[in-house]
Amino acid sequence: MANLDAFASIKTGLFINILVSEYRHTSTGAFSSQTLTFSDYDRAKTVNSVVYTPLGKLLAVTTSNSELRPTADSVKVTLSGIPTLSIPEIVHSKIKGSPITIYRGYFEQDETQIGGYEKRFIGSINNYDLIEDFDVTTRSASNTIVLECSNTATILTTKFAGVQTN
Repeated sequence: MANLDAFASIKTGLFINILVSEYRHTSTGAFSSQTLTFSDYDRAKTVNSVVYTPLGKLLAVTTSNSELRPTADSVKVTLSGIPTLSIPEIVHSKIKGSPITIYRGYFEQDETQIGGYEKRFIGSINNYDLIEDFDVTTRSASNTIVLECSNTATILTTKFAGVQTN
């Protein structure tokens, strides 16, 4: 982890990588593998030779505890401002079970990076919620997707091991 003691103020950025092995744009389209990358940072950044698109305030990630031992903590990733035309891509793709990795970067106020990018969360998408807020007076809709993610420690505890006999 980067030593942050010498800095008066810093900015952080979260960089999210989701690998959807069965992604499609329409209900009848063919499945393809798609990597979705986005961040809450204010400009595009490259992490491990992958460019992360900024979503800014349209992205929220729940807080997590820093612990020495792996625990069964989960994380919720909230994406708001989703265009209505993009909702079928989420519904027709198989997002559940997709691996997700969240990196964190620290930056000075002049955009100079402090240390390297650190893995904050490794797991898979357990479930997702689609939330639509419809404004009757303006007849416009605002869509939000909440991804519920389980970490790898939780996934390993639910795995069955051993030999089954009759």
